[in-house]
Amino acid sequence: MIRYIAILLFIGSSAAAQCPEPVLGPGEIAASGPELISPQHWPVIAEGQIAVPCEDWGSQGVQTDRIDGFLPDRPTAVFDLDEMAPHILMVMAQAQCDPRLAVRTADGLWHFGERANGRQEVTVWGAPDGPLQVWVGAGTQMQCEAQLTLETFDR
Repeated sequence: MIRYIAILLFIGSSAAAQCPEPVLGPGEIAASGPELISPQHWPVIAEGQIAVPCEDWGSQGVQTDRIDGFLPDRPTAVFDLDEMAPHILMVMAQAQCDPRLAVRTADGLWHFGERANGRQEVTVWGAPDGPLQVWVGAGTQMQCEAQLTLETFDR
C-alpha cells in the first residue's frame, strides 16, 4: 500500500513539474525582418494541456508572473528568423477562446503575451536571428481556431 501511494505521489509530482518543451520541429517557417514589414498570418489552433506557470520555469530563472492558463507541450510554430537586427518584432495571437502567448527567442529568453487590441501581443526588441518558438495556448483547457501574426517595424 505504501509503495502504491509513493508511486502515485511520484506521478503527480512529475506531472506538476511538466513545462512546455522548447524543441525545434521539422517544419520551421523561414522569415526575415524585411519580409515581415508586411504582417504575415498563419492559421493555428489555440490549445493547451500544460498549466502555466510551471514549476521548472521558476528554477530556470524564467519570470513567471506574466503568464497563466494553458499552453501546448510543444511549440505551435517555429520560425527561422533572418536579418532581424534593424527591426522590432511583434508576435500576435487572436482567438475566440481567450488566447495565451509564449515566445522563446534564439537566445533562450522567454517572452509572454499581454492583452492589447483584443489579442495577445509580444514585442521583442532586438530579436536575434535563428529559431523563434511560439506557443499559442488558451485561458482554459479548451481549443479553438486562432490566427498567429508576425510583423516587424524599423527601429
